[in-house]
Amino acid sequence: MPYAVLVSALGAIVSTAIALFGLHTWSAMKIAPVVGAVVGFIFAVASLRRYGLSLDAGLEEYRDAAGVRSLKHVSLRYLNVAFGAAAVVSVIELPFVLIGQATALSVCAAGWVIIIGYTLYRAWQIDDPTSHGNLDAFQIVGGVLSLTFFGAILCGVFIYVQAGMLTQTIPGFELVRMILLFNSCAALEAMVVAVFALNILRRVAGMINPWQR
Repeated sequence: MPYAVLVSALGAIVSTAIALFGLHTWSAMKIAPVVGAVVGFIFAVASLRRYGLSLDAGLEEYRDAAGVRSLKHVSLRYLNVAFGAAAVVSVIELPFVLIGQATALSVCAAGWVIIIGYTLYRAWQIDDPTSHGNLDAFQIVGGVLSLTFFGAILCGVFIYVQAGMLTQTIPGFELVRMILLFNSCAALEAMVVAVFALNILRRVAGMINPWQR
């Protein structure tokens, strides 16, 4: 399927989601798909023209011309680092379950900073070549959605804990499962942040120092 059609469809989906969850109005819902499709098509045409491609060029053809690389390899590599950090942090946090659920969850929230920070540090050291490629619309939208989803989970838990709303006692085993689940979400968030944030940082570094790869 042509790249322009795919991006146009993506624009319609994204704009509809924004109208549905952000604007909450029926009138916006009716015109959002059309506006998104038009904007997506215009963006796709401009991108294709930039690299001298025809309107019927496919996704892979565009990615080859634009230097867009698959993020699968680098994502899995960073994910292994993030889950390794999450495992170590979880082992350190679990004894706090014996002290109390409020303390355990507060320590768990603090551990997310360590998971994300360590993943970014190791990802910068690894400097995987596939993280230097350009990003296309699908990768950007996927990254934003992933950041939003996992970030919303972590922010919701943090606000819930800080507000002191955990009045109901949680069994120890369930609390352990919650900590492991939240740290896993933090690891996924760390992987997404590492993939996209470091890509942007390397672009900035490349503009500042043209001789830096």
